[in-house]
Amino acid sequence: LRGLYDEADATGFEDEQVLRALGVRTSVAALLDEPGGAAELLDRLADPDRPVTAAQLHALYGALADLDPERVTLPDEVRAVADGEVRVVDAADAVVVDSPDLLPFTSGVPLLPVRPARAAELAELFQVRRLSESVTGRVDSEGAEHDVPEPVRVLLGSRTPASYVEHDELVVDGVEIDWRLTDDGVLHAATLEGVAAGLAWAAGQWPRRFEVAALLEDESRTDELARDRWFD
Repeated sequence: LRGLYDEADATGFEDEQVLRALGVRTSVAALLDEPGGAAELLDRLADPDRPVTAAQLHALYGALADLDPERVTLPDEVRAVADGEVRVVDAADAVVVDSPDLLPFTSGVPLLPVRPARAAELAELFQVRRLSESVTGRVDSEGAEHDVPEPVRVLLGSRTPASYVEHDELVVDGVEIDWRLTDDGVLHAATLEGVAAGLAWAAGQWPRRFEVAALLEDESRTDELARDRWFD
């Protein structure tokens, strides 16, 4: 909530109920638990004079996505991230970002950042589109199929695709991009980093994408990287 509310000196006030009665907001959860709390938060997010970071937005929208839509009045304006800049936009123009392979299509698009698992709920809450619903994502180029190396499948688990399609140049909707996971679960990629990202995303192991890239580049590091995972 930093930036959305003025900081208050709560020295001597230990009772959270008293602080609430005085209008002090101690946490996002406490604010959203109050009647009208969601509306208050959204009003402040729509105030361009109150600074908010993209990381804050990600956390705040994750909390809002957990709410019952019937408890939330649809806002006219929301805070979004467009071309790396956090700004207030018309709610109708905003898109919930839910698919990293489609980020190359988001130039100038106001994005609402949230955990992928909560993307559908946030879109429903605000009655806006998801990125995956806004881009056709049709693969226009041809590639060759390759099996996913065994060490990568062991690392990423049972949801790892058995194969991927390698392209010299991957063209999707007329745009050259690194990777694309199509609706039928086929991974298309044009770079090693794209293969790694796509496999990690498909397997539900997005934080492992850099480790996957290391394995794809040098399978002899399998034991080394397995040992490093002792400390996860």
